[in-house]
Amino acid sequence: MPANLKLRPRMQRLLSPAISQAEVIGVIAWLGVLMADPLVTFGLDKLLITLCLLVVCRLHSVVSNFYLWRLLGVAYMVLLSVGFAYVMRANLELQVFALPLALTLVLSSAILFITAQDFLTCAALVWIVIWPTVPVGLYAGIEIYLLIFCLSSVSVGFILSYSYLNNLRSVLLVESEFRELAHTDYLTSLLNRRAFMESFAKVLAAGETGYFMMLDIDSFKLKNDQFGHDVGDRILCAMATCLKSTRGSHSFGRIGGEEFGVLLVGDDPYIATDYALRLLQAIRDSVAPPHDYTCSAGMTRFTAGADLSAVLKCADHNLYASKRNGKDCVHLDGMPVCHASWLSNPQEVP
Repeated sequence: MPANLKLRPRMQRLLSPAISQAEVIGVIAWLGVLMADPLVTFGLDKLLITLCLLVVCRLHSVVSNFYLWRLLGVAYMVLLSVGFAYVMRANLELQVFALPLALTLVLSSAILFITAQDFLTCAALVWIVIWPTVPVGLYAGIEIYLLIFCLSSVSVGFILSYSYLNNLRSVLLVESEFRELAHTDYLTSLLNRRAFMESFAKVLAAGETGYFMMLDIDSFKLKNDQFGHDVGDRILCAMATCLKSTRGSHSFGRIGGEEFGVLLVGDDPYIATDYALRLLQAIRDSVAPPHDYTCSAGMTRFTAGADLSAVLKCADHNLYASKRNGKDCVHLDGMPVCHASWLSNPQEVP
């Protein structure tokens, strides 16, 4: 997914409080205009505009859909412009404020949108709504200045909006990169131990049941000493590729030097053991000789609310059982898992 798309929810959450406050100020200004002139009465038309403003403000503060959220922002500014324009049409003496009002609305909305395109759309609609109330006759012979004011407000607002949003995206991208670095193993791009354990804790807190598998690359130190650290790194990356390509896991990560953890959500032991056997086979085939390698694994079942440290200890115990049993295998409940029939007749496994 492109970085800008990933940032949209974050930008929406950051901008929503400020936008809500600005919209409340706009509603207060609208009510102030209605109460400032004793000749202005609260008819059905003004009441309808007021209710629409309040409804749009409320929806804009709670809606989660990105595109609807953007649309409501433009709708609010247009609705506010329509209300002010309506009052000025009914009170000709107020039309002298039409030009500064349009400039204020356009410039003040510059940082209230998540894209510069939304600002341009809003600015154009505001000028279209307010322009009929501008007393052009007052500017006879110097109409060019009206055009200059109009274009300048849009241009300055666009520069403010574009610069503000561009800087905000840059800051969020840097934050996102640091966040990813804090949760990702630098070599394998898998979850690091901290992030994986947080994922595991969330699964337990959510009341899920399933299986946890701990894997350890067999004779990894020997491979490093024999072939060099570059081959060791290649093996670690190949291991990560196997974890990514073997379907069926909930999450996985590198939890130690050559140790990896896998979460499988669900109660079906056939699915869990089938996954483990498929993963071990993928690992055997992942690197050509003489740098090929194997893994030993220990699995354990966990239930809702289980103690995380106890689950890890049990998986570790099964892992060492696999090491003692010749490596390149997986143990569950103290017994080696050799094939699917183990689930029906575990006592027949030598």
